[in-house]
Amino acid sequence: MGLFLSAAFGFPTVLFTPVLVVVLGYWIFVIVGAADTEMLDSVDADGDAAGLSALMGRAGLAGTAPKASVEGGGGRRVGKVPVTVALTMLICVAWFVSMMGSILTTLVDTASAPLLYALGTVVLVIALVAAWAVTSGVVMSLQRFLPGRRSDSKHELVGRTCVIRIGEAREDFGQAEITTAGGASISIPVRTTGGELLPLGSTALIFDHDPGEDVFLVTAFDAALDPGQS
Repeated sequence: MGLFLSAAFGFPTVLFTPVLVVVLGYWIFVIVGAADTEMLDSVDADGDAAGLSALMGRAGLAGTAPKASVEGGGGRRVGKVPVTVALTMLICVAWFVSMMGSILTTLVDTASAPLLYALGTVVLVIALVAAWAVTSGVVMSLQRFLPGRRSDSKHELVGRTCVIRIGEAREDFGQAEITTAGGASISIPVRTTGGELLPLGSTALIFDHDPGEDVFLVTAFDAALDPGQS
């Protein structure tokens, strides 16, 4: 037990141990329904991965599903491994490899601190490379079997509500904020029609997308007409 604790809280495993605890806590929240497995997934107005999703995709650690077709009604995306799942796998593998490497370094009979830190650095590099390789390989394999899902393409934003930001929305200017299915808040250009003015902070309904100007057409949203209201 002493060897286990010494390795878990020694360099370099100590870099991963606190993060592993956070990950375990997160999955407990997921199990009880207090958290979403896609809470870190986000896309921009074009339906492309954004933020951490884009970073993980470029690193080959999350499914880089092809962009949905905007003109063709939103298209269909291939399955994509959630960022939280990929991060969990990355952290767990890195912790395990680092733990095993730390235990092995205890077999080296030396009291030289510089040598021990050098060995720890080597273990750290091996753990990171192994974690990336395993996670990348598993993600690439898993996404082939996951069901496809729609993205927040421009066409799919039609029919949703947004909040006007940066002054008024009018026929020649407007900026609004909308929350994507992945939970990310994105800014989109909006325009009104018929001389309508929508004040700052008001809720608007997106009723069309103008591909020529690449803007969304909006009108005032009446909560009383919301079919979701009881």
